[in-house]
Amino acid sequence: MRRAPWALSALGVTLVMLTVYGVASPRSVRSPEPRATGAVPGTVAEYPSMTALRKVEKADAYQIAIEITDSPLIVVAPHGGAIEIRTSEIAQAVAGTDHTQCHFQGRLPAGKNFPRLHVTSEHWDLEECLILIRQRTHALSVHGTKREGRTVFIGGRDTDTGARLATALRTAGFTVVQPAPADIAGTSPDNFVNKDSDGQGVQFELTADLRTDLFPTKDGPASACTATFRTCGQAFVDAVRGVYATT
Repeated sequence: MRRAPWALSALGVTLVMLTVYGVASPRSVRSPEPRATGAVPGTVAEYPSMTALRKVEKADAYQIAIEITDSPLIVVAPHGGAIEIRTSEIAQAVAGTDHTQCHFQGRLPAGKNFPRLHVTSEHWDLEECLILIRQRTHALSVHGTKREGRTVFIGGRDTDTGARLATALRTAGFTVVQPAPADIAGTSPDNFVNKDSDGQGVQFELTADLRTDLFPTKDGPASACTATFRTCGQAFVDAVRGVYATT
């Protein structure tokens, strides 16, 4: 059993930034050599943090959606909207009206969201969301992976809950890999999902085909689930929610 969820505190947080500058003699000053960033000329390199992104991008490039409850679980879609398609819808369905949820949703034209608005989990410092994560005993993040197939990859430092989720989803008929491969393992303590009150959360990485099956668009390809769309999508949501209902 985990300890009781922390009480909610005010969302206002004062951030104090102290910067110390060194002084060099004129002879030692020279132009810094350019560093390779891997960015293609004419494109925007990935931002080093959400803080940096929000200082540059216009407000209409993205949307932040937050719903707060007193549940010990928070469900996060850090690359929602048009960044990693369907992750917002899946996270919202899992959270329902019972659990706290936080979404960062890309709203740029098609093809521009992932390269411009994707910030890795270790640098995803959306403070409004981090405050809520720290106050809760459980955190679940929903991501999209470019891997092929129809698979749920389960990572994060909370391996006990991850194993229970794997069992529940397999029972519901889904293909699951747990623990997730090293490159999407989500086990870094710097990963935002592992910053809940006990320092361990769960990370979902869902393939594009699976996300489309769970939430197909009206004009997109039909779901390949063996059951109807509602039953298939609901089976996924029920399996995940069932685990957290007893944790």
